[in-house]
Amino acid sequence: MSAPVVLHLNNEGKLTPRSRFTGAFRRLQAGGFLVHVPKAPRAELIRGGRHAALAALEDGILQYRPDVIFVQSPHGFPFSYEDVTRLLRLAGSPLVVYQEGDAWGRNKRLPLSSRSWLRVADAVFSVAGGAQLAMLRSIARKQVRYVPHTLPLDCFPEQDCSAPPGERAAFDVVTIGNSVVRARIVPRLPGAGDRARVVRGLGRLDCRFGAFGLGWHGPYARGPVPFERQIAVLHSARMSVGWDHYGKYPGYFSDRLPICGAAGRVHVGQYRPGMGWLPGAPDGLHLVRTPRDVVERVKTLLHSEQRELDSAGERLRRWMRSRLTDLQSVQFMLGQFMPLPTPPADPWQQIAAWEESPE
Repeated sequence: MSAPVVLHLNNEGKLTPRSRFTGAFRRLQAGGFLVHVPKAPRAELIRGGRHAALAALEDGILQYRPDVIFVQSPHGFPFSYEDVTRLLRLAGSPLVVYQEGDAWGRNKRLPLSSRSWLRVADAVFSVAGGAQLAMLRSIARKQVRYVPHTLPLDCFPEQDCSAPPGERAAFDVVTIGNSVVRARIVPRLPGAGDRARVVRGLGRLDCRFGAFGLGWHGPYARGPVPFERQIAVLHSARMSVGWDHYGKYPGYFSDRLPICGAAGRVHVGQYRPGMGWLPGAPDGLHLVRTPRDVVERVKTLLHSEQRELDSAGERLRRWMRSRLTDLQSVQFMLGQFMPLPTPPADPWQQIAAWEESPE
């Protein structure tokens, strides 16, 4: 029996070997589990406009006749509901699996193209619980399951993640993330004010601190860093700190948490309900509840022996790279529809049984 064909609708403006999920699908194709057909409608839109992009997608559907369409956060292309239903008819009504990899809410509204795909999806996965899960359920009119952000393996290969000892690092602490806080303006993203409080608090510590990203000012501001350079920045410090937006969404964290963990440095981040399946402080991941807690935990860790920090960071690196990558995420999302290798029971059994914590 031939392997099932998966048409992967990537949401990036340029399709490359390092595009998200592409490496995971390539590994599964090499194992004979599926045939991967990547398409980037947003890239086609930029090159030739809407009609040319739709025509290219239709040609791909007619050529490959996919068994499954994997729709990855389709926000960069103006799909209408009519576009989507026509494409599915051409494809012979394949299974549609929708992955929502962003957090939405307040005045950041889910685009029409995403709503169009949600209406036809057979399975929906979201990186955030709470209000987001309820919103997606109301549009899709079916169960929406939780799947966390994971490490994009091919963006950060193993040879780039092996951490050098932190004793000669240029910084004691680094954080990566933009500031959207402006004077007398309510931030568009929930949690932006708390992120600013974290950075200001770290800036007052007696340590070498660097804040990488747009919008920061002061002696610790280091400017933006390209996505693929994040590991190098993390290796330049003894430890890292992160604070995500949408702090009231259970289970939600951005991909920066697994990226920081994969760098082999101790990481201090924000705890929220539904994250109990992640490793804890003994394995290098310190999740705390408030900006003040972040600063206090960093202050304590700064006095730790460097060999202890390095050992904990290495345990965290190994955990992330073996258990929380885009490969395991694809196995988890598509494994119920086709015979794929099973992701590690730790933590994927807990993720499969995930429920929003009442805390």
